[in-house]
Amino acid sequence: MMAGTERRALWIYPWDILDSGIDETVRRAKNEWGLSALSLATSYHSAKFLLPKRSRERVFLSEGSAIYFRPNDEMYRGSSLRPLVTRRGELLDVLDQTAEACHRHGMTLRAWTVGLHNSRLGEAHPEACLVNVFGDTYPWALCPANPEARAYQIGLVKDLATNHGLDAIDLESVGFHGLTHGHHHELIGITFGPIEEFLMGLCFCQHCLDRAGAAGLDGERLRAQVAAVLERRFSEEASLAVEAPDRSQVLSLLANWPALMNYVRVRQETVTSMVRDVKAQAIAGTGVDLAMTTLTFYRGVDNAWLEGVDVHSCASSDAADEVILLSYFPTVGQVTADIRFAQMLVPEMERVVVGMSLLAQGTTSGANLREKVQAARDLGTTKFSFYNYGFISEERLSWLGTL
Repeated sequence: MMAGTERRALWIYPWDILDSGIDETVRRAKNEWGLSALSLATSYHSAKFLLPKRSRERVFLSEGSAIYFRPNDEMYRGSSLRPLVTRRGELLDVLDQTAEACHRHGMTLRAWTVGLHNSRLGEAHPEACLVNVFGDTYPWALCPANPEARAYQIGLVKDLATNHGLDAIDLESVGFHGLTHGHHHELIGITFGPIEEFLMGLCFCQHCLDRAGAAGLDGERLRAQVAAVLERRFSEEASLAVEAPDRSQVLSLLANWPALMNYVRVRQETVTSMVRDVKAQAIAGTGVDLAMTTLTFYRGVDNAWLEGVDVHSCASSDAADEVILLSYFPTVGQVTADIRFAQMLVPEMERVVVGMSLLAQGTTSGANLREKVQAARDLGTTKFSFYNYGFISEERLSWLGTL
């Protein structure tokens, strides 16, 4: 299928496109790799990368959560949180320069924007973060129920949509991020399975408790019950069987614990309402499309509820224009299953973007990539995003041109 009949985008970091040359990379993206869009990181979390194509700093540190453009302070007056701007001054104009290059070459530019996953803001504003059942704060996770965090995310998206010549925003990290983070030297030394992970990921901050109360739930009573379950499982962990990585027991727990199930529904309504607020207050009238990733720390759209994302509701006319599946799976069967599940939630395939990983863990060969893309096409997919320019070799990039 020719690139003109479907949308193909490539996620890319500003430090990589600057290192490779903005105009040259845009030209190659269109003419060699058959792409119609780039999705440039504009707000990103802390990370350490191995980037094999860079001319320097092959091991690259992202200096912590930061934005990579020049912000308009007026956009953030509704929140006590302010964007933390990169200290790498050479990156501040890459967004606008890439927008100009994309439009000159007949491509579109999307802003890959991480919202609530922000450790530096969380450390500076613990009052805006998730609070677990034991009262511990998760600084890597701003809470979508928190008014200040919501206002910050709206301001961030509005700033980008209003001031930088973008065609669309790929909004990542809109939900609840639980215990698992990939934190530096993150260690768990006891038998710890999906039930513990799920329960430790629930937020019981005052704003979440207030939302639960407004829905007729006794959040404090549920918090005490969840704490008791965890305390018992921690004390008995030596005699627990090591659990398989599936989450069937978590679903069974919800089916037999109505208050917990209703709390999950409140979480979903919280995230959906925030996406609607972003659309209404940040996107409306700008001409910019809003796409959102269905989840951040898990894989498989069937797990989106774990982060509080109601995929069906978020992909509605008053919320996100599109939802992005992170189908970073190595086999055709896994990608197909992910898309088929999404179709039950979002029947309109024009609202579904299929993301695929070009990394070795997600794609084993050019033939493997072509087979997965064709399987997605056969299910009605016309929009693809590929991950990620900086991590992969030139040979892997060349596979895009064979699609």
